[in-house]
Formats: sequence, C-alpha cells, structure tokens
Amino acid sequence: MIYIIISILFILYIFIVIKREKKYKYDTSKDYIYDLDKNLLKSFNLKEQNFILTNEFLDYDTLFMKVKLSKNLSSLFFKPYFEISGVKHFVEYAAKGTRYINISHLKEKNNSIKLHHIFLKSFDVEIFGYKNNITKNQKVLILAPHADDAEIAAFGFYKEMDDVTIVTTTAGEHGFCNYCNIFSNDKTKQAIKKGKLRAYDAMTVPLLGDVPVSKSITLGYYGGSLGWMSKNKGLKASSVINGVDDMNIFRKVSHSNIRLEKNVIANHSSFLNDIKVILESVKPDIILSSHPEIDSHPDHKYTTLALLESMKAINYKAKLLLYTNHLTLSETYPLGDIYSAITLPPNKKDFYFDSVYSFNLDKDSQIDKFFALEAIHDLRDSEIFLYIKSAYKYLNKVIKRKIIGKDKSYYKRAIRDNELFFVLEKENLTNIS
Repeated sequence: MIYIIISILFILYIFIVIKREKKYKYDTSKDYIYDLDKNLLKSFNLKEQNFILTNEFLDYDTLFMKVKLSKNLSSLFFKPYFEISGVKHFVEYAAKGTRYINISHLKEKNNSIKLHHIFLKSFDVEIFGYKNNITKNQKVLILAPHADDAEIAAFGFYKEMDDVTIVTTTAGEHGFCNYCNIFSNDKTKQAIKKGKLRAYDAMTVPLLGDVPVSKSITLGYYGGSLGWMSKNKGLKASSVINGVDDMNIFRKVSHSNIRLEKNVIANHSSFLNDIKVILESVKPDIILSSHPEIDSHPDHKYTTLALLESMKAINYKAKLLLYTNHLTLSETYPLGDIYSAITLPPNKKDFYFDSVYSFNLDKDSQIDKFFALEAIHDLRDSEIFLYIKSAYKYLNKVIKRKIIGKDKSYYKRAIRDNELFFVLEKENLTNIS
C-alpha cells in the first residue's frame, strides 16, 4: 500500500513539475539577450574575491550582475533564487543560461551572497551600472492606461517625488469584474458601475501617495478602444459593452487645473489633443508610460504610441521611464515571491532603451504600496466573504498559485524590493515604436 501511495505522490509531483515549466511560455534554458557592454563596471570571480562593492559602484543608482546558470535538478522542485544581503532574486524553475540579477539595493561595501537551488556554470560575473540623474524636484507625468497601472508600476516612485500628475487614459469598463455579481446581472449596469468605480479609484488612491485629487484625472476612453482609434483615425469608437454609449460619464477632468474639455468625441484626434494639452500644461521633466515593445496589453501599447505622436506634433521632449505590467513574453513576470527583487525580464530579442532605472522601496514603502493596491476595487477578491462558492474558487486559486507556481496576482507582482523602468532619453524618442 505504501508503494502505491508513494507512486501516486511521485506521479502527482512530476505533473506539477511539468506544469511549472510550461507556465513561463518561453524556453527557460535560453540566455536572456541584453547588450549592456557599454555599461560594464567590473568583471571578477565570486570564488576568488569577496562580494565587495567599492566606492565607485555606490555612485550608481542601478546595478546588475550578469551570471551564467547551469541546470540544477533541485530547481525543478524548489524555487531557485539568489539571496544577496537579505533580498531574494528569483530565477525560473529549471533555469539555465545567462541572467541579470538586480543588485541596486546594495549600499554596503561588504555583502553576502547565497545560492538556493542554483548551480553557476561559471563563478565569473560582470557588474553593469547606470546613473540616471533623477531628483525629487523634477516634474513627473504618469500615463496609466487603467486605474491601477500607476500604482502597480510606480507607487513607491511617485510617492517620493514632489510634483506628480497622474492621467488614466481608459475607463476599463469592459472585461472581468471581481464584484459585479454583487449588485446586478445587467451587463450594461455592471460596466457602467465598474467604469465609474475605476475613475474614482484613479483619482483617490493616489492620495495615499501624497498626490492630490487635483493632479489625478481620467480621460474616460473606452477600454480596449485605443488601438482601434489609432487605426481608424477620424471614426468614433464605441464600447464593447452594449448600452454603454457615452464615454464622458467616465471622464473626470473638471476638477483639475489642466484645461481639458469636459465632453469629447471618442476618437483618436480627441485622444491626441488631450495629451498635447496635458503636456503643455504640466510641462513634465519625466514621463512614465508603458514600454510599447514589451507590454502586451493593447491599451498600454497605444497609450505610449499616442504619447510619442503627441510629443512629436508639438516638439515636446522629456525623459521617459517605461514600465511593463503585462510582459509580452510571459505574464509570470516579475518572477518570484512578494518582497523579492524585480530584475531584467526575459527576452528573445533586443528592444530599445538607453538605460535602466531601479527605484528601491524600503519596508515602509512596500507596506504603503500594499494598502494602495488594496484600495483599488478591481484588484480585490471582493466576493469571497459573501458566498461559499466564491470562497471555494478563491481557495482553489491560492492552491494553484502555491503548488504549481502560477501566481499572477498583482500583489505578488507589484509589492517588491524595487520598481523597474527602462529609460529613454529625450533626444532618442524616435528609437521606439
């Protein structure tokens, strides 16, 4: 009998291992492809030298360590990670090849490094560094495609900056709604309620990051419509939800010092005009938006493409900090557990950036970010306390997250030791598309 139980458990775990490897949607035995050579600071051997950062490293706000992994059998079963001065840096189950470990959090000269379920192909490593010259007094504009993207990507960053304006471009009235069944089975009413709640969340949640309501606005364009509007210039967009026929019920701009029209037609021309007015009014030094080459969500991609088109039209230039909340290659990014570090994402080919900026979050900032995310209605599992069926579905989801490792929750993705941005300098705006 004992042999049967052991056999069943073994087969079950093999199934889990296979599911884990497939969840990434890319080959985890391949190198990450990044050309960082111009930013190389030092090469050394981890066995021959202590893991020491000398004074010249401490002048850099962002540091990465290039390592080469060999396959480790235990990494099929246990999460593989580096532990560097108390911060965990995860790689994939069964990872092999070149990876770039984010060591930007290191401030001490002497640092400890431990390997958990990881074999190094070579103890020769390289360190790359970036100086981004970002200061608290620079004006910041954040373009958030939805009413959670600013918080997921950059809550810690914008809480530390002195002058921040947040613009949410779409209503996000379409798609799955965590709480809609509570009040109505009417799809139109659900969409309108969802869009309105997201609009109010977009304006009020930034208060937790010290951004006043007057500096948070929502443009109200229909969710999923930005790509269509870009390809059908001049035509009026409509919501994918029948009965939702006025985007202006989601548009909240009159409370702001930015002089935008209260009511607009949902088309590409209106969208570009909105962004131009915002740029000319805010005059930002730094703009945060999604990286259009590596973020898979169409609203994210076309928000940034509209930004670039608007900047070109009025000859406006600023430093761009580009983030991804939906990596094209895999929704499992960033890898690993909550509170661990975000490192460079997996990629099959080069995409353009001038530098990388890692903004470190201390424990208090991570707690503040947790409460900001928790305040956003769409990120909560709101029904688990109301229905047994909902509680069961939630428990099933948690089990899958923990055993198979298929954790796509935004709390896991966002509450980290750092926030990561790809930097595009203002003289190079034409290098992405």
